[in-house]
Amino acid sequence: MEGIQLYICPIQRNAATKELSSTDLRAFLTHLLKDYGIINFEIWLFKSKFEATLTTHKRTDALRFLADCQKIRFRSRLVLEGQRLRIKASKKNPDEILVRVLKREEKALLLHSSSSPDTGLVEVERLRRKFKISSLACGNWEYTGPDVQYHAYFHVSVEATITFGDRFVALDYELQDFDYGGSVQLYRMLIPYSAITTYVLDRGQEHAFVYTLTAAPKIWLTDGNSFRRTRATCIKNMPLPVSTSCHDYRFEFSTPSDADHLLRLEHAHLLPQCTLGSAAVYTADAPFEAQYAQLNLELARRKYTLDFAITFQVQKLAQNGYLPPPTVLAIIPYVFNLQKNHGAPLTVAALRRLFQQLPSAGPLTKFTELDVRAITEMLGRNLEILLEEQSDYKTADTSNTMVTYRAEVTPAATYLAGPDPESSNRVLRKYSDFSDNFLRVTFMDEDGEKVHRDRLLGQTVILHERFKDVLHNGIKVGGRLYEFLGFSHSSLRAQTCWFLAPFFYNDKRIDADFIISKLGDFSHIQNPAKCAARIGQAFTETSSSIPIDPTIVRIVGDITRNDRVFSDGVGTCSPKVLEILQGAQKSYHRPATVFQIRYLGAKGVISLDNRLNGHILRLRPSMIKFESTDDAKIEICGIASKKLPLVLNRQLIKILEDLGIHNEVFQELQSHAIEDLRAGISSVSNAAAVLDRNNVGATTHTTWLIRKIQSLGFEMSNDMFFRDLLESMVLIQLQKLKYQSRITVKDGANFFGIMDETDTLAEGEVYCSWEDKDGRAGVVSGPVLVTRSPALHPGDIQTAKAITVAEDSPLRALHNCLVFSSKGERDLPSQLSGGDLDGDLYHVIWDQRLIPQTCVKPALYPRPEPIDIGRPITREDVSDFFIKFMEQDELGTVATRHQVLADQLENGTLHEDCLELAEVHSTAVDFSKSGQPVTEDDFPESSRKRLYKPDFMAPGPRVKIEERGIIFEPEKLNIETPNDFRRVGEPRPDRYYESKNVLGILYRSIDESSFFWDLRKRSAILKDDENVTKGVLVDLWDYLQAETSELEWEHYMEQAWRIRNAYDAIVSDIIHRYSTSLSEPLGEIEVFIGSVICRNGYKNKRQKEYATGLKETYNREASQFMAAMRQDDETDGAEKWEALCRSMACLYVGIQSPKYCKRGIAKGRRDTFAWLAAAAAMRELETYQQD
Repeated sequence: MEGIQLYICPIQRNAATKELSSTDLRAFLTHLLKDYGIINFEIWLFKSKFEATLTTHKRTDALRFLADCQKIRFRSRLVLEGQRLRIKASKKNPDEILVRVLKREEKALLLHSSSSPDTGLVEVERLRRKFKISSLACGNWEYTGPDVQYHAYFHVSVEATITFGDRFVALDYELQDFDYGGSVQLYRMLIPYSAITTYVLDRGQEHAFVYTLTAAPKIWLTDGNSFRRTRATCIKNMPLPVSTSCHDYRFEFSTPSDADHLLRLEHAHLLPQCTLGSAAVYTADAPFEAQYAQLNLELARRKYTLDFAITFQVQKLAQNGYLPPPTVLAIIPYVFNLQKNHGAPLTVAALRRLFQQLPSAGPLTKFTELDVRAITEMLGRNLEILLEEQSDYKTADTSNTMVTYRAEVTPAATYLAGPDPESSNRVLRKYSDFSDNFLRVTFMDEDGEKVHRDRLLGQTVILHERFKDVLHNGIKVGGRLYEFLGFSHSSLRAQTCWFLAPFFYNDKRIDADFIISKLGDFSHIQNPAKCAARIGQAFTETSSSIPIDPTIVRIVGDITRNDRVFSDGVGTCSPKVLEILQGAQKSYHRPATVFQIRYLGAKGVISLDNRLNGHILRLRPSMIKFESTDDAKIEICGIASKKLPLVLNRQLIKILEDLGIHNEVFQELQSHAIEDLRAGISSVSNAAAVLDRNNVGATTHTTWLIRKIQSLGFEMSNDMFFRDLLESMVLIQLQKLKYQSRITVKDGANFFGIMDETDTLAEGEVYCSWEDKDGRAGVVSGPVLVTRSPALHPGDIQTAKAITVAEDSPLRALHNCLVFSSKGERDLPSQLSGGDLDGDLYHVIWDQRLIPQTCVKPALYPRPEPIDIGRPITREDVSDFFIKFMEQDELGTVATRHQVLADQLENGTLHEDCLELAEVHSTAVDFSKSGQPVTEDDFPESSRKRLYKPDFMAPGPRVKIEERGIIFEPEKLNIETPNDFRRVGEPRPDRYYESKNVLGILYRSIDESSFFWDLRKRSAILKDDENVTKGVLVDLWDYLQAETSELEWEHYMEQAWRIRNAYDAIVSDIIHRYSTSLSEPLGEIEVFIGSVICRNGYKNKRQKEYATGLKETYNREASQFMAAMRQDDETDGAEKWEALCRSMACLYVGIQSPKYCKRGIAKGRRDTFAWLAAAAAMRELETYQQD
C-alpha cells in the first residue's frame, strides 16, 4: 500500500487544552518532517479542533518518523505551544486519490526547486505581503490644464487589510450594513494582476497607490454572523455610473513606510512594474453621476438631430471609460458638424477608429494627447483618411448578416459594443431597416467569463437584483429604452439575449409584445422554459431565408411505435424544392441533399425524396412546435454539403476504454496525429498542405503564394511571419490533442441523421454515403460505431451495420448524411444520448479498431415533468427563466464530476455512480426546455464532496506570443502552502493527481515546450535563432522589381498607404472585438489564421464561439482588401497594368516597419498586410508574364 495516515492529538486533554491550528500545526510539522524527506503532506483537523490527521505518500519515511516519536529524547521535540503531542499511525487507510495528489505535487515542488535557487524562494517568502489600508477610492485620472490629477468620485475611509498574492490582490474590509439589519459585513475585493494596465505609486506625502484596471474588480461579502459568502455588484453605496466608467482605484496606506515594501515586491517580480508619481486626491467640479446624467440629457435632447449610430458611439466613449463625460460633451458639437458635412456612416467610422487611438489617462500621458483639441484633430484626420479610402476600399460584403449593436452587462457595469455584422435571424431579417433598434445583450462576469453556478457562493445580489433589474427595466442608450425581447436556445447557454427599442413601421408601433405576437400562437404553452424555447426558434441564427408558396407544404404522419417517434424532427422535399434550397448554398462538387431548416412554427431537417414530383415540402407533426401565420419563408440553419471530420473527445475515449478498446489503439491514433503535425512542417509544400486542410489563407491566397515562393527558390526559413504562422497552427492542434483529446479518426465522419423513407433498411442497419470538399466520395459498408455528443452513459455508444443499396434506390440520391432504419422496437437515434432527427449530428466510425465487441444496453430515462404555472406565459416569465437558468444550470458541473468519477472509480463509466450521474446529466440537458433543474440531492453521494481531479484536467503552461515566437512560461506552483488561501485571498486552487487510465497516458505523452524545442531543432523550415529577421518578402520584392523594371508603380504609394491604414484599423478593431480577455488582446497572427491560441492550454466555450466569428469576419474583410489592390482596369496603354503596380506599391508599404497603436495593438503582431499584398502582386504578375 502506498501512503500512510497519521493521527495527532494533545497527550493530555482538559479545560486548559488549546485548540489545534491548521496553520501552526503545518509549520511545526514541516520543520520536523523535512529531516525525513517529507516535504508535502495534508493536514485535516477534526471538527472538535483538538485532533488532526496527517497524510503523506511517503509511507517508509513516515514510519521512520513514527519510530523516532516513540523515543524518549525525541518526544521533547513534539511540543506545540506548550502542549505535548501524541503522533501515531491512524487505524484508517489514507485516501488513495489524495496520496496520488501529494505524490504529483511533490514532483512539481522538486522540479520547481531545482529550477529556482532556494535562497531566492526563501527571500520571496519572507517578503511582507499584508498591509493596513486607511482609505479606498474609485475615480479617474483627469487633467486640469497641463497637470494630471486623480479625481475621486467615490471615497470611503476604511479599516482594511490588503494582501498581495501570486496572482491576485485581495482587499478585506468591514462595513456596518443596515440593509442587513445593521450587522457587520466583511467585504473582499479581488483584483487579478492581469487586469492592471498601469500602476502609480506615491512614496511622498500621500503614501498611496493607484491601479488602472481593464474592468471593475470582483466584490464578495460575508455576513459577520453567518459567514455566508455572497457576490456583490460593487463597493457598497458606489453609484453604477462610477463602477461602470471609472476604473482607477486608489488605496492609501495606514503606515506611510509601507509604500516602500511595494517596491520590494515589485523587484521580486510579484507585482507589476510601477510608475512613481503623485496620487493626491482632488475633488471634481461635480459628482460623476451628475456629469453622466448631463451627458445623457444632451444625447436625448439631440435624439432627432444626431443620428443614433453616432449617438451610440458618443455614449460609448463615456460609458466604457475612454473619456470623462465633460470631454465627451465638449466634442458633441464637432461631431454634429462632421455628420452634417459628411454623413453618419463616415462619422461613425471616424469615431470607431478613435477608440483604438486614445491613450489611457494618467501620469504617462500628456494632457495635449487627451484634450478636446487633440481629440477633434484625431477625428478630423480619421475622416480625411476615410474619405481618401472610399475610392480604394469597399466595405466587405455582409449579405446574410445584420449589423448588430451590443451591450455587455456585468455585476458592476454595462458596456456598449459594436455595431458589427453578425449572422441574422428571422426577426432581424424582417425588420432589417431598423437594425439599430435591436440590441444583443450578453450577461457576463467582470473578467468576460460566464456567470457560473457556484454552490459555495451566493449570487442573489447579482442575479436577482442587478441582472433582473436590467431584464425588467431595460437599458437606456441615447434617449432610447431597450426592453427584453427573447433569446435562442444556444444564446440562452451563452447568457445572451435580444433587447428591442420600440419603433414605428407601416404606421404601427413595433414593440417586444407585438413582435412575439406575430411570431405565432404561444397561448397554449404554460411552461416558461418551453415557451422561451418556442419563441427562440425565431432568434436562431440562419444563413439565408427563402420565400416559398405555402400551398406546396404537406403534413404527413409521423412513424411511431411503442410510444417512440422514429421520424422525430425530419421531413422530405421534392427535387424541385431542393433546387430552390440549393441556390442558397456554396458551390461544392455535388449540391447538398439534406438541410436543417426553420419554417414558420416548424423546425427540423428535410432530405431529398426523388420520388416526389413537382414542388412539394413534406413536414411532420413532430416538426411543428407552434402555429404561425408569419411570412412563409424557409430559413436555412445548416447544410450537409460535405463530410465533416470525426474527432474523438474525452467522453468517447473513456467509454470506449471501459467497453474494452485497448489503450494502444488511442496511443497509436494520437501518435499518428503528432507525426502528421511534425510532417506538416518538414517541408514548405507540406506546410502549405497543412494550412489548406485547416482552411487558413484560402481567401488571401496565402498557400498559393507559399508554393509560388518555393518554386522561385527563395528561402522561407528566415521569415518571421512564416515561422509564426506554422508554429501557431501546430500549437493550436497540439493543444486540442493534449487538453481535449481531440484525435482525428480518418475512417469516420459526422453527419445529420435522417430516417429511411423507403422502408429499405432493416432494424440495426444504416446507410451512409459521403463526399468531401476535394470531391472524394464513398459509401460505408460493414460494422460501424454510431454515437453522438455528449455521451456519458456507456449505452450512448451503439453499433450498426452499414449497407449498400440498389442502384435505383432513392437512398442513392442522398449523400453526407446518416440514414437510420424506421423499423424495430426502438429507434436508434433515441438510444444515442436521447437524440432525434431535427438537426443532431451523429458520429459514425468505421475504423474497426474502435468498434467494441459488445455494447451496453442504452439508457431509458423518464422525461422530466415540465413546470406548469397554470396561465399563459408573459415576457417577464421568460426573462425570469433566463435568470433561473443562469442560477441553476448544472450541466457543466455534472459533466465535470462525471469525468472525475469515471477516472477514479474501478469500473469507470460502468460504475453505478457514473450511471446515476449520466441520468442527472440528461435531466440537466432538458432543463432549458423543461424548466426542471437538477439539485444537489440528485447527485450521488460520492460526487458531492470536493473532488481531486485527474491531471489531464489541469491547465497547461502559460503561452505568450512574442517577437521571438511562441514562449512557454514555467508553470507556477498550484499548491496550497501554509495559510495560502487566507493569506492571498485567491480562489481555492484545484488539485490534481496522475491518472492511470488512457486519458492520463495520452495527456502526459505530450509536452508542448519539449515538442517545440525538438521541432525547431529538427525542422528544416523552422529556425530558433536571432537571425530570423530578414523576411522572404524582401527577396520577393526584389524579384518583382526585376520582372517589372519597365513599369512605374511609385505614383500608387499614397493610395497604398491609405489601403494599409484602412487594413490596420480593421485588424485593430477585430483584435479587440474578439479578445476574450480585456487585458490580453489577440495577436495579429491569430486574426490571420482565424483561431485563438489558448493562453493556458484549454479553450473555453466563449473562445470557441469567438473563433468562429473571428474567422468569418477576417476572411470577409481580407477579401475586400485583396479586391481593392487588384481592382479591374480596362484602360489601354501606360495604365494597363494598374492592378499590378498598385499591388506592388502595397507590398512595398507592407514591408516597411509597422505602425504602432496607442493602446498596444501592435504587441506580438506580424504584419499580415504585406502577405496579402504579396499574393495580390504575384497573381497580377502571372497575368503580366503571360501577356
